[in-house]
Amino acid sequence: MPYIDIFNGDADGICALHQLRLHNPLKSRLVTGVKRDTLLLKQVVSVRDNVITVLDISSHANRDSLLQLLKQGNTVHYFDHHFAGEMPESPLFHPHIDTSPDVCSSILVDRFLSGKYRLWAIVASFGDNLHVSAHELAGSLKLDPKKTEELRELGELINYNAYGETIDDLHFSPEVLFKALQPFSDPFEFYHASGELNQLREGFRNDMRKAESELPVRQTSAGRI
Repeated sequence: MPYIDIFNGDADGICALHQLRLHNPLKSRLVTGVKRDTLLLKQVVSVRDNVITVLDISSHANRDSLLQLLKQGNTVHYFDHHFAGEMPESPLFHPHIDTSPDVCSSILVDRFLSGKYRLWAIVASFGDNLHVSAHELAGSLKLDPKKTEELRELGELINYNAYGETIDDLHFSPEVLFKALQPFSDPFEFYHASGELNQLREGFRNDMRKAESELPVRQTSAGRI
């Protein structure tokens, strides 16, 4: 039976899928996009009798496509933390959805896998700006501050890559970045060995330098624009 993996192109979507495929490696068609491209189910709405895994995009926003896919005999596993709306009623639909403010999709996968690849859930949590949750997960593994800081930078850089209007705006397509992670079950090995990460680090620093060189349009005690 054909497999399709559909995932948000940010750190949470990438790390959620990475955990699942470390646990259950299989050959699948990958469907992804920039962080704000959340209507990804439209790209596969014609398929039938596939096993589809969806990660980190709202089922509410994709409801029409989701219903169509279920109607066409597709089995759909869904991991997400965004507003879900009304859940489809189908024996083919397997949701893992929690909209609590302190979780991300990778944390839901971490729960599903009983913490098997928790380091990657920590990476994703930092990338999704859930620092409290990330530190709690790091504490459960008794990580020292240096290693925790490395996971924070890794998550934030993977997430940084996803921001753009189109794939051409990104340093790497999310599919390429996911494939770069695939050989690594240990994020610390990727952190120290990855040429992609070095490129993202340099891109991030350049963008921050450009941002800091601009005068604020508005500045208040709450922040600056």
